[in-house]
Amino acid sequence: MLSKKVFILQYETYAQRLIMENFEFTLRFDDDKHTLSIENGIPAIEIGPLITSLAEALHLGKDQSFILSEIKGNCYALKFSTNSVTVFEELKVIHRKVSNNEYTGFTSEQKRYVTKLKHVLGGKYYLDAYDTPKDYKVRVREVNLPEVPVCYYEIGSLYGVITSIGGKTLDGKSSISVNQADFKIEINDTQEDQLIQYYKKAKLLLTVKKKINFETDKIVSAQLLDFEIVGTKKFGELAKDLQTNSSLDLFHNIGDSVTAVRKLREDVE
Repeated sequence: MLSKKVFILQYETYAQRLIMENFEFTLRFDDDKHTLSIENGIPAIEIGPLITSLAEALHLGKDQSFILSEIKGNCYALKFSTNSVTVFEELKVIHRKVSNNEYTGFTSEQKRYVTKLKHVLGGKYYLDAYDTPKDYKVRVREVNLPEVPVCYYEIGSLYGVITSIGGKTLDGKSSISVNQADFKIEINDTQEDQLIQYYKKAKLLLTVKKKINFETDKIVSAQLLDFEIVGTKKFGELAKDLQTNSSLDLFHNIGDSVTAVRKLREDVE
């Protein structure tokens, strides 16, 4: 039986090896006639998006690498390396599930990767996924990913100031722009009548329903559900007010900077 000291030493050595080791994982594309090679491979316009979507599906951390280290020519095999055992194991889990067409628990990024993979295989090729010692190996011949919606909806909050309001035509839909968002938000006539008085004058907390493209994660459209007035005085106006003697009264009896900041926030909101 190992002593406690020897066990701890062996465990620490193993843990250190995991940290320092570079893990290798290969995606090998082929067909039954073995027509693929390094010269006759899959077009870059198809394989590039596949690699990008796989990297996104792994949800890489700041210090986790995922590198295309080699393209093998005896078929058409993409060899990847990573410094993370977590990423390495995630690669195994993803491709084992794909080989069995089991997609329960997949994130939207992982489903996008499977969609790209299905496109690359195209009914012509199959995929072998394996690690370097080939202790792990699975084959994907057909991808039967359940049909995914073109778009999905998300409800969330947005905080900011209205920078534009209205529509392109008198009888068309109106929308607002908010300084904290790079998309327009549709509003109805009642909301427009209520909001126009706060144009560039108030900070608002908006509840927005967003329509998001499943493939790109980009916002297709947005609709205002509700809003709340958070403050009606902008910081620029407050700074201008402080230039007058009367506004300096707010600093009377303030003994520290924390209290001063709180007082400023109260005045703004």
